[in-house]
Amino acid sequence: MRAIGWEVDLIATGSGGASSGSSYLARLRDYIGAQWRLMRRLGAYDGVYMRAHFAAWPAAAFASARSVPVFQEINGLPADIFVTYPWLGRLSGLVNWLYRSQMKMAAHVFVVTEGLKRWAQTEAGHERVSVVSNGANTALFNPEGPRPAGLGTYVAFVGGLTAWHGIATMIAATRQPNWPDHVRLVIIGDGVERHLLTGDSLGSRVHWLGRRPPEEVAAYLRGALAALSITEDSADHLATGVAPLKLFEAMASGAAVIVTDLPFQKELVGTHETGIVIPMSNPPALAGAVRALADDPDLARRLGRNGVAYVNAHATWAKRAGEISDVLTHNLDAEALPSR
Repeated sequence: MRAIGWEVDLIATGSGGASSGSSYLARLRDYIGAQWRLMRRLGAYDGVYMRAHFAAWPAAAFASARSVPVFQEINGLPADIFVTYPWLGRLSGLVNWLYRSQMKMAAHVFVVTEGLKRWAQTEAGHERVSVVSNGANTALFNPEGPRPAGLGTYVAFVGGLTAWHGIATMIAATRQPNWPDHVRLVIIGDGVERHLLTGDSLGSRVHWLGRRPPEEVAAYLRGALAALSITEDSADHLATGVAPLKLFEAMASGAAVIVTDLPFQKELVGTHETGIVIPMSNPPALAGAVRALADDPDLARRLGRNGVAYVNAHATWAKRAGEISDVLTHNLDAEALPSR
């Protein structure tokens, strides 16, 4: 957004979410602090762009009450949070109301799939909803550059260790008889399911690297035989589709992708031939997909090239910023707009 002329102040939490391992109290203090900073500076802003979160309701309501337009970005249903934090299910009515209320107040809502758009329009009671899917920073995530040494052939997963990311399925797949002996599984990230990756029972095929800086993530994706986005809909909360950031960054890096058959990602991968689609929660199918790519490196490279071409044509952050800018321009007063 800055590159195309917008003045942007980033107000973010510092302790991170569930993947950070920080305490609930630390995260609560962080949320309160970030919102307090926003409210103190609100008079300097023409608009506020928020990543939707039920706990952000005070700041959203404060801005709306002062006629500062709020733009909400939604990447999934509120039910996602109950998978990570089951205890919040007791407060589901309140949590859903906090999300719904923010959507109703919003000047505009951005979502990442068509399914989410239909849901958001129904929940918000208005049609001020646009689909702007995820993308990749192609200056960082691209096929050219360093790759990790000494790992041999591997497939990679990058993301939070959460219940719906299929960590247990990945581990089980490495134990299947059709998993290639020479292929390792490299997992980058942290989260509430980190306990699955500790102990001696994993064997030599699984390597958990924890959190890594973006430059290292890009190198691991660049060198991978394939990258995994095997999201699982165990709680029936993903019917509106998934457009995970990890999918776009993997394709931009030139890795073939293996994805589960959830709306949006299965259509993208199937239509543009960037990888292999498998059923959810199916270790033999995952092992078979890895085997197919390991046995046919030319296929893996072709799928990877297709992914790079797709992202460069349709899903760079520069393109996404332009799409968002068009909506902001339409909504904000002419005198508040950055010079063009």
